[in-house]
Amino acid sequence: MSPASITACGLAVGLVVIATSALVSRFSAFYRRELSVDAGRRELPLDGLRGIAALMVVMHHAAMFCKGLRLDEWGHTGSLVLLAIGPAGVHLFFMLTGYLFWSKARAAGGKFKIAKLWRGRLYRIAPLYLFCVTLIVAVAIAIGKLRGWNAGMLNPSVRLLGLGLLPWHTFGTFDIGNINAGVVWTLRYEWGFYLVLPFIAWLAVGRRIFWLGIATYAAVLCGLYWFDISMELGLIFILGMLCTVLLEDDSVRAQLRSPIAAGLAVVATLVLAVLNQAPLLSFSFAFAMFPIFLVAAAGNNFGGLLVGPALRCLGAYSYSLYLLHGIAFYLLMVILKKKNLATLPELTVWAMVVVVSVGVSLFCASTYRWVEFPFLSRSHRKPVPAPKLTPAPSPAEIAG
Repeated sequence: MSPASITACGLAVGLVVIATSALVSRFSAFYRRELSVDAGRRELPLDGLRGIAALMVVMHHAAMFCKGLRLDEWGHTGSLVLLAIGPAGVHLFFMLTGYLFWSKARAAGGKFKIAKLWRGRLYRIAPLYLFCVTLIVAVAIAIGKLRGWNAGMLNPSVRLLGLGLLPWHTFGTFDIGNINAGVVWTLRYEWGFYLVLPFIAWLAVGRRIFWLGIATYAAVLCGLYWFDISMELGLIFILGMLCTVLLEDDSVRAQLRSPIAAGLAVVATLVLAVLNQAPLLSFSFAFAMFPIFLVAAAGNNFGGLLVGPALRCLGAYSYSLYLLHGIAFYLLMVILKKKNLATLPELTVWAMVVVVSVGVSLFCASTYRWVEFPFLSRSHRKPVPAPKLTPAPSPAEIAG
């Protein structure tokens, strides 16, 4: 298949996931209620952008699966567009984290309750992560990659329980991370941000963010050139944090919400992405995503695209989709290889991937409802005020 045809197939995967999400948002009473509640308390364009970020990673891995099935080698997509959108989606996730939590830090006057922050993050990340690990181990056992127990399994098993903070190790010669496309590596950066955040939050007040940016860039350069330690991806959080300062002025926000600003942001992102010569997982390529993110953070809904129920619903279960989609693709690959169907025409394989994408989208909508949401609602639960002991005055007393 030509690169254009592969790109079209990747877009087909994205469209069917969005269509599935639209159906879920319409026919699920739970999602209708949650989307209605969120409409009054969240930055809706960022919810839609979160859904797009997850979808970009899914399309990226769908292409890698289709190529990997035939070549028996992971990492190829056959399309530069689909190769680039996966890292681009990850960069958007990092910017979202930086923006949302730095906004909270500024609103709180540069103070964070450490226990509350980390407990909330634990409720957010751990339940679905452990559910994902359980599925991965079950798949590994079912396909015969994990048999019995030996002392060499202790270290990689402990790392699986590290909630993404620890990199996974192989079980013998088997890389268990392949089962979910290795996506958990991003959680190390997320956890690093959450662990550092309470100690740098005081820099959120005023325009101290610029001093934080300078200090961070200096530390990264020192680590790179003196200790050969790359912390470049950690800089991407700074881009999101920087938006909180750039969007302080209401007039600037108003200008960035215009249709012209949306169009210019898309053009700027495309130009910067095409001109980028750095690796796709780099700060340089992440900066190409910055114009779109800045405009969305200002409240631009890109002609209503980012605030539609389909993308907002997708944004709600984006974490489930991000962690679990690779498992579905991996199972399809195992089945096709076992049935000696790895040489099927690429278009046929893509058609199967499209069908699987519908199923995994429905499954992830369910895992958000039954695995993620119960813990999220607990972490965001507000204390119920104590009832008043004095009776309310009667209408007659008020009138008199």
